[in-house]
Amino acid sequence: MGDLVETLRLELESELPGEEAQFLMAPRARPRGKPATGSDQVCLQSAVLLYLFPDRDDWRLVLMKRTDYGGIHSGQVSIPGGRLEASESHLQAALREFMEETGVQVDDSQVLGCLSELFIPPSRFLVKPFVAYALDRPCFDPDPAEVDQIIEMPVSSLICDMTVKTGRVRQSSGSWIDTPYFDAGGHVVWGATAMILSELKEILRRNVQVPS
Repeated sequence: MGDLVETLRLELESELPGEEAQFLMAPRARPRGKPATGSDQVCLQSAVLLYLFPDRDDWRLVLMKRTDYGGIHSGQVSIPGGRLEASESHLQAALREFMEETGVQVDDSQVLGCLSELFIPPSRFLVKPFVAYALDRPCFDPDPAEVDQIIEMPVSSLICDMTVKTGRVRQSSGSWIDTPYFDAGGHVVWGATAMILSELKEILRRNVQVPS
């Protein structure tokens, strides 16, 4: 995986898998068409940062488990990120939120590109996912008010089909939903987070040997 960084940079400049890849990990009840893209309603702009760093002979992807704060995404595994502030670009928001939530400063030069946008119907957020990297293990200092736990998901685990499972998960509303999800070391990664990771997975599978 020594050339993963340059491979990703080139892939993110090319045509992306988009909705086709995202919907491989969509809940069964997820709407398609206009309701799926947010094009028929007012959206709240947000951005997230998929952050990769090497670990021995693999790469790891930074996720986080949110604290139980009573909101729509309370207690869920997510990608660090959040809503844009006034006069802020999507990239500025992604870098700022990543710093605030994980304690890790990321420079513009570490950003490789972005994935396809994704609309989240329950919160009406239109999310722009960026991809960045480091060549060394970061020193995390997560915000205890927002982050319950930092999760390091190996890239080899992400691209392995055995990591994908199907089951019922409980939403913040208390209702249950049938959905595919990633098993990230015992953590259930579903919903918008899984859909964004699904597109990254499809890009990686073009260039990285899939574990048996």
